[in-house]
Amino acid sequence: MGKQSIEEKLSESEFELQFRQATRRGKQEVEKMPKASAVRFDPRSKRIVIEMKNRVTLLVPVELVQGLQTNDARELSDFELMLEGTQIHWHKLDVQFYIEDFLRGVFGTAKWMSDIREHLSEIGRKGGSANTAAKRLASVENGKRGGRPRKTKMA
Repeated sequence: MGKQSIEEKLSESEFELQFRQATRRGKQEVEKMPKASAVRFDPRSKRIVIEMKNRVTLLVPVELVQGLQTNDARELSDFELMLEGTQIHWHKLDVQFYIEDFLRGVFGTAKWMSDIREHLSEIGRKGGSANTAAKRLASVENGKRGGRPRKTKMA
């Protein structure tokens, strides 16, 4: 006996019932998700500006978002807010993200996020170890005030 398609295994009425139930569950899930009311790309700051329906504004640097590494402002501006404001899709770049992921600080795959954290950590290490005239002056001024405050131990 050959393989049967889903439609052949289910009666039409069973299929319709399952379809309506799945559609209802999908709508319920979309209702729970955070939604953006407007999104724009700011070429000056190179950030995605997300205006949420609750009036909160989220600024996301494009260099942190996997797939948005381009200097072409037209490509970064060519997007659509989808599924009632729950997703953004960049047409020419073929990149899509849930607004909820941006709110959680997720800007790509686990590997991408690991690489970003490592990169940002390295920048911090280099900045902290820099030996500049400004740092030396700040150290001298801090020393005049008694130096760095001691860390207090919490019980």
